[in-house]
Amino acid sequence: MIARLILIGTAVLGGMQVAADEDAASRWAELKRAGAAEGRVVVAGPAFPGLRDALARAFEEDTGISLEWRPLTGGPGPFTAQLVRELEAGAVQTDVYIGGSTICYSMNRERPGTVDLRKVLVDPSVTDPSVWRHGELSILYGSPSHDDDFWCALNTAEWVMGDLFVNSRYVDPDSIRSWHDLLDPEYRGRIAAHDPRHPGAGRYTAAYLYELFGEEFVRRLYVGQEVANYRSYGELPTDVARGRYWIGIAMVQAGVEPLAKRGLPLVRVFPEDGPGLLTGGFGGIMKLRGGPNPNAGAVFINWWASRRGQEVAQCELMELSLRNDVGRADCVPEWARPVEGRDYPIHSYSPEHYFGAFRDYMDRLSAIFEN
Repeated sequence: MIARLILIGTAVLGGMQVAADEDAASRWAELKRAGAAEGRVVVAGPAFPGLRDALARAFEEDTGISLEWRPLTGGPGPFTAQLVRELEAGAVQTDVYIGGSTICYSMNRERPGTVDLRKVLVDPSVTDPSVWRHGELSILYGSPSHDDDFWCALNTAEWVMGDLFVNSRYVDPDSIRSWHDLLDPEYRGRIAAHDPRHPGAGRYTAAYLYELFGEEFVRRLYVGQEVANYRSYGELPTDVARGRYWIGIAMVQAGVEPLAKRGLPLVRVFPEDGPGLLTGGFGGIMKLRGGPNPNAGAVFINWWASRRGQEVAQCELMELSLRNDVGRADCVPEWARPVEGRDYPIHSYSPEHYFGAFRDYMDRLSAIFEN
């Protein structure tokens, strides 16, 4: 009798799971129909033409929905300020944001600017935790205007940030063993960085150095060494590769690799006292509240997080996807892949770092960089 009851219970549970799966598949199919009826989605994302073209082509091919791309040429700061104004006017012009996921905290600071992704992620091939590298979806929870269970953003990538490069015609890569080696007077005026005062890779790298070595080191490096600050992810590595500067800080794959493939002398350096910052890079995605195409926006987010979307994103951004079933890891440069057995104690998107050293760095920003 007991065995029979167990069998009956197992059958009931199995039937419930089948019904749940069928319901999820039905909701996903309905969402795709509604998105196709809208016919268009507006996405703000990194200003890399190759990424824009590849996503637009593949997404329309798969869904029939056209993609309008709004490049973040000035970084996330100007876009976020514009979004706040649009929210106040009730006239949001963009459906989806792709970029560093912690920007969703800023988007929700003054008023709710993003949609809880629990209401958006419905594709069974995305919500299945087993397809993700750590056995769960990488969610950024909470925001200044929401409870901690609010799904603020989805992270879809994890890799090692390009914290330090040298032009090997001017600097022997083996000569940089420590971050403190950059304080050599020989390098004054010879270092360039993505701007540590503004949103983006430069700010995350500076906060990483702040946590490792403290405020005085950050001041001596960026101010004392007269570091040239760039907002463009493309101009920074170009000027380092051409020798205008000898050392580059906080450069990204999409800017570095096209130059390296042309044989220009950019070499990644891993100082022993700070081998790299783990990050989600541009792999964060969030749905904007009040966007003009809500269903198409939801379809795009599910598609971006699918195997097909991540195959495109991984190779165009050259950031390692968190999905287990995405191949072609060879399109991600070796220097950006976590090394087996190496400890990376700091992740730029972890709440511990973001609300700890990163916020401390932000509070001290003016004092560090004041003239």
